[in-house]
Amino acid sequence: METSDLIFTISGTLAVLLCAFGALKQNRNNFLLGIVLFSLLPIIGEYMAYSATNNWGNLITMIAFVGVAIVALPNKASYGADNLAATAIARKIGLMILIINLFQAYIILQVREDVAAHYGYMHVAIALVMIYVIIRSKTSSDFSWK
Repeated sequence: METSDLIFTISGTLAVLLCAFGALKQNRNNFLLGIVLFSLLPIIGEYMAYSATNNWGNLITMIAFVGVAIVALPNKASYGADNLAATAIARKIGLMILIINLFQAYIILQVREDVAAHYGYMHVAIALVMIYVIIRSKTSSDFSWK
């Protein structure tokens, strides 16, 4: 394993764990920070691949994860379940993050041969955390972010 692969693997695993920890503890800042940090990895990796191959698919993927990183940036805004507009937007953002990560996992695991499979599984893990948050927020009356 190359040094860059090792750095990407360790930092990706830590970002996924931070995201999962934030979801389980209902800590919005940790949850969102994990997503932002994880999104930086495809941005960097796809930029490196685009620089080497000039493949537009790498650039499109990079831009998608720039969007994910922007919408997931933690902020000081505080809202609860009583703010219906904010919760509706948050659910849509969560669904967008879920779909982008599932699609990227599919691309890595089924289409691309130049990316190690464990990166695809990291995208699956982020998607599973998003599914957990979406289900928990819909089914649990005591679910609120801290």
